[in-house]
Amino acid sequence: MRILIVDDSQTMRLLQRAALEQLGHECAGEAVNGAEALEKAAICSPELILLDLRMPVMDGLTFVRNYRQRDRHTPIIVVTSESDKPRVIEAFRLGVTDFLVKPFTPDTLARRIEDTTRRAAG
Repeated sequence: MRILIVDDSQTMRLLQRAALEQLGHECAGEAVNGAEALEKAAICSPELILLDLRMPVMDGLTFVRNYRQRDRHTPIIVVTSESDKPRVIEAFRLGVTDFLVKPFTPDTLARRIEDTTRRAAG
């Protein structure tokens, strides 16, 4: 599965990429903010997006708002340490598929990807 990683932390992108490779998924690309992610998604056509909420330039909620105008179906998993309930509710309202709280294990990521893609397919 081709997965786009969107996070301003280089360390988190490296950890997510390593976990994805361990799970047999392809990293379709990486972006450091929502604006860059919109450009990369148009080029690489990801099958899933792992998205941080707090980023400079364009945050995760603004990315989802813009991305869902052109793609309503690609699953988006928010990977965040944030637990601000209004932002979580807003993210789901905008079209986020699931949440994964940092820190996480590769097994937790694998389960979340499997659950998310199953829901999206069916």
